[in-house]
Amino acid sequence: MAKRLRTLGELGSNLLTEMSRQGKRIFTFEDAAKFYGSRSSALRELLSTLVERRWLLRVEKGKYLVLPFEAGHEGEWTEHEFIIASYLIEPYYIGFRSALNYYGYTEQVSRTVFVVSTRRKFKSALEVVGVTYRFVCMSQRKFFGASEVALDGHKVNISEPEKTIVDCLDQPRYCGGISEVAKALWYGRDELDFVKMADYARKAGNKAVNQRLGYLLETLESGTEKAFTLLRTSLSKRYAPLDTLGSSKGRYIDRWKVMVNIPEDELLQWKGH
Repeated sequence: MAKRLRTLGELGSNLLTEMSRQGKRIFTFEDAAKFYGSRSSALRELLSTLVERRWLLRVEKGKYLVLPFEAGHEGEWTEHEFIIASYLIEPYYIGFRSALNYYGYTEQVSRTVFVVSTRRKFKSALEVVGVTYRFVCMSQRKFFGASEVALDGHKVNISEPEKTIVDCLDQPRYCGGISEVAKALWYGRDELDFVKMADYARKAGNKAVNQRLGYLLETLESGTEKAFTLLRTSLSKRYAPLDTLGSSKGRYIDRWKVMVNIPEDELLQWKGH
């Protein structure tokens, strides 16, 4: 079968040149309409042609990723997944297992990028070039603790290491379970700010997070007395399961009001690696 030539044409060339000039690696239909001067069917046809000829990749309805010349005939190229994520929803930050992986706190490699937002997407997941983008809706109260990082000359929002841990303790299902959080605390023990983490845990408003964090830090013989003091001021009278993915039964730790529903050797299995 003959390969389809990646011809561009003057209109397509002008459009892509302008998007490049504006630094837009991903652009919207509205961006194109501003340059084109209208929202006509001719513009839609142009964009469809550029997608067909592999100059553009339609990320989702009305959003296009520019495929550079290096992509070749088949368009085998894509942008860094965090950069793509930054165009999919606003406000946002990269979090949970994706952030743990970015900081080197887990060896688990995942083709899912977790994108946190206060907005809810119509579809909770979207696949682009073999990568799944999972959107996690978070309340405004918990939506804080993100910072900008530069990737390939583009700025993206990612949860700070301390907030990443807090989020994972709040919703362990998005990081692979409580054992992954314990591993992250251990791997990051020399660089994490435990007082800041305790403060973030209290600010997030879920007392179960304080209870889980206090228990894990003591079990790992990490943390600081100031961090423990902060956490102990925000404990519930009710016991919280250590792992929301674990058993409904376990041993009760009164000091932290935690029901430990995962065997210790399973919780710390990674330490033998």
